[in-house]
Formats: sequence, C-alpha cells, structure tokens
Amino acid sequence: MLATAVRAAIPIAPFTLMDQDGRAFRSDKALAGQVTLVFFGYTHCPDVCPTTLLKLQQLLDSDAAFADVRVLMISVDGERDTPAAMKRFLVPIAPRFVGLTGEPDALASVERTFSAAFARQPAATPGGEYTVDHSAQVYLVDRSGRLSELFFNAPVEGMRDALRVALR
Repeated sequence: MLATAVRAAIPIAPFTLMDQDGRAFRSDKALAGQVTLVFFGYTHCPDVCPTTLLKLQQLLDSDAAFADVRVLMISVDGERDTPAAMKRFLVPIAPRFVGLTGEPDALASVERTFSAAFARQPAATPGGEYTVDHSAQVYLVDRSGRLSELFFNAPVEGMRDALRVALR
C-alpha cells in the first residue's frame, strides 16, 4: 500500500523542539492552520533521507498550490543532529524545509506520538560512524494539527493527490 488514510484523524500531542536556526518550535502553535508533511530522519543518513527530501521537494515544486505546505524533518539522532548540523544538511537539498532536533528523550517522545520506528546501530568498526535505522514514511498533518494520512514509499503523484485533498 502506498498511502493510508487515517480512519479518524489522530491528534498530535504538543511538543517543543529546536529548529535549524536554534529557535523553539512549538507544535501546538506552528502546526495549527497549516498543512504539514513530516518525515523522520538524520543528517548522517546515506540514502533514505536525501532521497525522501528530494522527493518531497519535487512534490512541492509540482503544484503552485503547495507553496504554503510546510515540510518538517524531525531528527532520530539527537546526539549528532544539532540545529547547525540540520541547517547544513537541509540547505543544499531543501532550503525551505524545517529541520527539528532536540535531546534524545524529547525526540523519542515525538517519535512515539507519530509511531515512527528507529534503532541506533553500532559502528561497523571501532571508532566508526554509527547509523540509525528508521522508518521512511511521510506523515500528512492537517490544518487542525492532526495526523490524517501516512505515505509508505508513495510516488510523487500519489502524494500530490492526497495533498490536494488536504488543501481543500
């Protein structure tokens, strides 16, 4: 299945994280009144994150009606993903996207709210870089700040149709 509509939109518990500019991002204020796409990832991700972010950029570029859709990349690696690291990662790929990070416990709480899965994997060699296995779905949050749709490996066309419906 490529996209799943949530039977009854799920309210998202309020959370506060730091954005890529070091400012507090309060979900209860920032998500209200705006359609938002949410993706969980990390700045050291070798493949899934850059690919997904490029796909989301293609999605937004595909229709002028998507100009006000916000995209959030929420870190699954609070140890390495500082606001500055998020900014360095996002600017070349998707400069208008918002990167959110925080302490590992705060991030884990947000990830549980979305039922996002992740697991830190040990480095292959002593002193090497660890990786983080994580879910790759994209979450659509409606104007009421509720989770309303999940995209699993969906093509741009499938996400475009659902986003158009959400913007009505």
